[in-house]
Amino acid sequence: MADALNFSISTTRFDENYSPSTNSRTTTNFANLARGERREENLRNALTMINRRFNSLAHWDNPQGDRYSLELEIISANVHFSADNTDQQFPLLEVLETTIVDKLTGTRSQGMVGNNFSSYVRDYDFS
Repeated sequence: MADALNFSISTTRFDENYSPSTNSRTTTNFANLARGERREENLRNALTMINRRFNSLAHWDNPQGDRYSLELEIISANVHFSADNTDQQFPLLEVLETTIVDKLTGTRSQGMVGNNFSSYVRDYDFS
């Protein structure tokens, strides 16, 4: 039985160079995109789809549909415990933190924290 529980939080940049950690949950969609021989293409396609969708929502001052981009960080929470005299850890959740980049002005705005990657891709097929 576990004696004590400890928690850790870490962040990882989500871009075309993203590589999932060995501790990433196997059911996490962004980790699954980054596996296999087409991983970089999959990641580029997903990020392009996200940016296009964001630009389509902010269309009033964005006639070319390319003014904004989103930078994404994966926030991971893990629980650490000792069981049977060994240290163990278990991934609890992974969510996204967004930063909105205005490429016209160079302004960076903090976006929401807590989005699930599935919410970005649920209605889109980018494969």
